[in-house]
Amino acid sequence: MRLHLLLPAFLIPWVVHAEQLSVTPYRPTVSNPAELSALRHLEVEFGLQSNQPGQETQRGSLPFLLKYPFAEQWGLMVGGEAWIKSRDQDGTVSGFGNTSVQLKHYYPISPTLAVGFEAGALLPSARSPLGQGRTDYLANLIVSQDISELRIDVNAGVTRRGFKEQDSDRFSYNWAIATSQMISERWGVAGEFSGTLANRQKPGSQFLASFNYLATPRLMLDFGGIVGIAAVTDDYTAFAGFSWLIAP
Repeated sequence: MRLHLLLPAFLIPWVVHAEQLSVTPYRPTVSNPAELSALRHLEVEFGLQSNQPGQETQRGSLPFLLKYPFAEQWGLMVGGEAWIKSRDQDGTVSGFGNTSVQLKHYYPISPTLAVGFEAGALLPSARSPLGQGRTDYLANLIVSQDISELRIDVNAGVTRRGFKEQDSDRFSYNWAIATSQMISERWGVAGEFSGTLANRQKPGSQFLASFNYLATPRLMLDFGGIVGIAAVTDDYTAFAGFSWLIAP
């Protein structure tokens, strides 16, 4: 047990003193851990990613996430894409992406088991065709389990689209299972399977692998890649980024 709470495994902070604040990254996996970051401190995540299209659209973006736990078991998350560049046969479009705002609740069950719940909305801050133009509503259930030094995070979520396309359902479902572990005081690895499901649509799935480097107790760097498994998923995506706990 670290700091008397569970910490995400590939993101487990290296702690010199039990009282020292440390970063709690959610990057770069699709799945989030159940835990919140440091109480009443802002944590910033930022990255760069670029895909090789499986659906004839090449896309690069700068994803970000701001996390602020305002109570022992409650936190606020604001995220999105600071910039998107999308290119297909019709040309190139760039601009700011949609913005997500979510409330998160964390509930520890035991020293090695915790659950979390996230709910909020995806706001249409991106211009067409980079965004959907309507507000989507999001919910996500998380179960995080430590088995010795191995961490397992399981996510199951649902999205209600603000815009219903022809011959499609408003609801889509996403899942993710990540395993991760620190292999030294500063280096960690993670692997994750994730996917999406929706009525009358082909399911999507992918595999992610990443390395993580703890530069300081408050700064974690990450890099890796994603390989599409289903035909509707991008062939591969490369990414790099950081998670930084802002503390005096």
